[in-house]
Amino acid sequence: MTAHPTDFDPAAAHPLYEQFRPAWELNRDFAEMHLHVLRGGRYLDAFGSGGEQAGEPPAQYAWRRNAALALDPCCELIHLRVDNLFRTPPARRFDDSPFADFLAEFLRNVDGAGTPIDAFMRRALVMHYVNGVDFVVDKQSPPAGAAPLTLAQERSLGLLPYLHAFGPLERLDWACDHGGGYRWVRYDLGAAPADDETHATSGERRYLTLTGDQWRLYRVSGEGEDRSVTVASGPIALGRCPVVPFYYKESVRSDYPKVPLSLLTRIAPIARYLLNLLSQVQIDVYRNIAFLVATGVEADKIPAEITPMGCWALPAGSQIHNISGDVAHIQAKIELARTLVEAILRIGKLTGAAGELRGRATSGVQVAVERTDLDNEMRMTAVHLEQVERELIHLAVCRYKGQRVPVEQVRYDVEYNKKYVLTGADELIAQARELVSMGLHRNGGAPALLKILLRKVLDALAGEDDKAYADALAQIENASFQS
Repeated sequence: MTAHPTDFDPAAAHPLYEQFRPAWELNRDFAEMHLHVLRGGRYLDAFGSGGEQAGEPPAQYAWRRNAALALDPCCELIHLRVDNLFRTPPARRFDDSPFADFLAEFLRNVDGAGTPIDAFMRRALVMHYVNGVDFVVDKQSPPAGAAPLTLAQERSLGLLPYLHAFGPLERLDWACDHGGGYRWVRYDLGAAPADDETHATSGERRYLTLTGDQWRLYRVSGEGEDRSVTVASGPIALGRCPVVPFYYKESVRSDYPKVPLSLLTRIAPIARYLLNLLSQVQIDVYRNIAFLVATGVEADKIPAEITPMGCWALPAGSQIHNISGDVAHIQAKIELARTLVEAILRIGKLTGAAGELRGRATSGVQVAVERTDLDNEMRMTAVHLEQVERELIHLAVCRYKGQRVPVEQVRYDVEYNKKYVLTGADELIAQARELVSMGLHRNGGAPALLKILLRKVLDALAGEDDKAYADALAQIENASFQS
């Protein structure tokens, strides 16, 4: 792989990248709100504007930053879905494939770093919900000094296909054909890792461009007048970009080609507003309870420190007053915060269209899951995952063979979990009891409907890997329910 200098700047970004980057960063940060992001105040707006005199005092803003709380359920919305889709491992079948040996090896190490397919796809599914993900089917580079010219020479060097997973923040530039597929795309691979712990960095940044018939790897080092860019290239014998997008949804606007719409696209801005609203409530609450006024005593006679269980000695006739104002505005803000949380849960399909919440004294607020919408969404995601994985395997086989292989020759299939636990066992049992009380399971009624409910109870109580699961399932299937 010979590299040569170039004047092309691989760090140049598509205009849509610059336009959507703040939204993608917002989604990323609220998906896993790290403490330094929260305390840094990036998403916490200062009160007022026009400088320090017209705006918020720095000391107060610093206090609000240190007291900031992210109480939105963004992370939970994602992991509820991921945990259910991976509640049981995907089932894969390729025993009769002519590429079975390669596939077994590939599935044990899909990224060239020892990651098995289940762990890789589970991590990519989180990325799917945050901002969307592009899978790239790449091939390992030859070691320094080696230049294989044939497929046999590549095999002798152990050069196998492997997968990348890139989010839109790593996808700097791209172009699409009339059908919405990539004509070419360029990704930022980041800084090359240092060779040893004694080196802070390698000082080199890499970029990968993929087209329908070629890959190009750019290496950038130095800055300013010392900046140098080299590029190495090679063929891709597929006739298409080896990239498979996996998006929650995709914009239908013709001027937004390949712009992903994620689970958090509408939710993250609401979560940001909620973060600021809760900060306002914190200030209002502390302003209402944190001040005392003493009358009938000289100011220099008032103790400088106020602590719990303290004792003051004040002149006769002195009085201590607690300054507290009207709390109606606090209650209004809390009600608005409740409305925002309900909106997040509704968009995330954890409540009905009206954002129904059921209060319970023993456990706070219980979300009433709108099972049909969420169940259907996750089933469609499971089907999408199956389609994506089959396409990835097909491209991996093509890159392994060094030529396009008909998809029907691969003979690979996969099935992701489609049984989800979205309702507590107690509620499912109550539903089954109500159905029994209606008598629909007897006298030529609908016993199959009761069996469906009982299977859901079983799934809520035990996993398929439980030793007694198969016995319990067989007992449900064999039950007559006639007496």
